[in-house]
Amino acid sequence: MKFMKFKPNDYVMVIKNGTVVREGLGLSVLYNDLTTNIMVAPSTAFDGAFAFDDVVTGDYQGVCVQGVTTYMITDYDKASKMFDFAYQDKVPTEQKIAEQMALLEKRINNIIKAIVIREVSKRDVRTIIRLADEMARTIEETLTNDESIAKLGVSVVAINILGINPKTETRKALEAAAREQILKEQDDAIYKRRNAAIEQERVIKENEINTEIKVAEKEKEKEEKEQEMKQYVLRCDLDMKKEREEKEQEMRMKALRSELAMNTEKQEKEFALKEMAAAKRLRIEAKEMQGKIELENEEMLGKIELEKKNAEFTALEAENERIKADQQAYALRAVVEAYNNLNVALVEACAMAQTDPGTLMAMGFMNLGENADKIGTLNITPDLLQTITTGLAQK
Repeated sequence: MKFMKFKPNDYVMVIKNGTVVREGLGLSVLYNDLTTNIMVAPSTAFDGAFAFDDVVTGDYQGVCVQGVTTYMITDYDKASKMFDFAYQDKVPTEQKIAEQMALLEKRINNIIKAIVIREVSKRDVRTIIRLADEMARTIEETLTNDESIAKLGVSVVAINILGINPKTETRKALEAAAREQILKEQDDAIYKRRNAAIEQERVIKENEINTEIKVAEKEKEKEEKEQEMKQYVLRCDLDMKKEREEKEQEMRMKALRSELAMNTEKQEKEFALKEMAAAKRLRIEAKEMQGKIELENEEMLGKIELEKKNAEFTALEAENERIKADQQAYALRAVVEAYNNLNVALVEACAMAQTDPGTLMAMGFMNLGENADKIGTLNITPDLLQTITTGLAQK
């Protein structure tokens, strides 16, 4: 009987009579080497490098494809049937596993090489050297779906293409062609830059010309606006002058109307005063006449009394006296009626017979003012006014 304790990352399968009786990671096994077999497989991932320098492109150029494959055993039952992972006391477990994993790596690299040859042959050298990532994805997808990889019990974790390098002569030719292309692109860039500079200069000149045109248009527009403003100011001056003249004319007319109104009012006041004076004189004369009549009435009454006292005198004398009194009363009534029916104009005419010429002229102008609406045209010449004023001044 033997006892063996395996590492934690070792997958252990205990087999008796061709049947797996126990399996797992890092087992401790007590076994009889005469009846029991043990298989130990790694559970960790391994990295396998590959480099294929005999691959030919579609344009018959040799390239070297280098890369790294990361893989691990996922189906230990299949892997144990395809590789010899049997545990042996005299052989270290690490050495046994390394030998079998190297064999597994070789098989995987052969499959990868077939895929690389197929993919590289489809493209030319210029294209293939730029498709490292795409080729890695293609190899990974192909290995994932490949039945031979599934039969090995292996799962590919990752494929990385480190480089796709052409032969030295091909690389030099590609570098020369690329260099020429770069130089050509440089020349094209210089040409484009010069053309751009020329185009930019043309655009600048066009902009300058357009700017000058716009400036000229603005100056012309400015001159037109200045001309319009001058015309507007001139019109405003003319309007103000016209308005000022109209106001001055209106002020003069108002002054003339005021002066005429004042003269008319003065004449009216003088005429009113004269009327009042005439009326006052008439009232005074009427009062004097009435006083006389009253005195005469009193005298007549006295005489009547006397006559009554002398009634015993003769009737003829009484009758005569009565007739005389009636005659006097009738005369007085006639005088009173004459004064009551007296014509004012006639009185004024009589009064004016004693009035000075200045007052007569004032009354004449008052009458003109009263009948102004009936006068069509009235011409008073400066000579007439001067004559009148001169005559008044002399008097």
